[in-house]
Amino acid sequence: MKRMLVAGLALLLSGACAPLADTGLASAPTARSVTALSQHSLHLASAPNFRDIGGYRTQDGRLVRQGIAYRSDQLDRLGDADLAAIASLRPSVVVDLRTKTERDREPDRVPAGARHLVLDVAADSTQSLGGDMRQAMAQIASGQGEALLVDANREFVTLPSARRSYATLIRLMLDSDGPVVFHCTAGKDRTGWATAVVLTLLGVPRATVMEDYLLSNARLADKNRATLAALARSGSGIDPAYLQPVLTVQPRYIEAAFDEVDHAYGSFDNYARAGLGLSDAELQRLRARFLTRAR
Repeated sequence: MKRMLVAGLALLLSGACAPLADTGLASAPTARSVTALSQHSLHLASAPNFRDIGGYRTQDGRLVRQGIAYRSDQLDRLGDADLAAIASLRPSVVVDLRTKTERDREPDRVPAGARHLVLDVAADSTQSLGGDMRQAMAQIASGQGEALLVDANREFVTLPSARRSYATLIRLMLDSDGPVVFHCTAGKDRTGWATAVVLTLLGVPRATVMEDYLLSNARLADKNRATLAALARSGSGIDPAYLQPVLTVQPRYIEAAFDEVDHAYGSFDNYARAGLGLSDAELQRLRARFLTRAR
């Protein structure tokens, strides 16, 4: 029976459900915040968490340029119209942060002309969502989803595969001729930390970084409702309350990553240099590429 529950949960988390109406899942930003931040989204029906990471104001009053980097949820489900909309951005590279299991099960649809690059954040994991998926699914089915995601966020900071992946992603943003699209499955955890790293390095206030992170809850609300509805229809016996923490993001998840940065490196600057291996020159180039003076 436990094996059947785990198999059913894996299928549900694969995103194989059609979107339904918005449910207003917990932990979403306020309506005012969502309205202000949603302007950065392309509002793609088949990739609802596809959005520009730019448009935010930094602590020194500059703005993060738009049109350089886009974050997203899974791209295997892209409809033709949404694929054409992404192609119109002329991305130079699409970066897949997912595990081999996810990639094999749900291969990306990539716009013509864009290079496809795999940067498996969790390749070295043995315990979080990117490690032994059967073990992870069993944890979720037994109500340990929150703890699993807290641990996963810590691993985003410490795993060699994560550090290599995030450093390579940032260097792509520096050197690519066109926009960079990066994604995982929901576009909220591995992708969420990638975005938080870039925005923090650019000087965006932590409160704004958190707001951008929590915006995934609003963008994924329909998709998540579909998953919960499929769970109810399946008769699997899995408590929906156990699944919801994995479908959404909570402040404590990403706070675990920031705490791990402080614990392991002492400061975010040290994490950028010692953890990600970014040079002062690269950090200066990152800011020069992304930042502009506000009008």
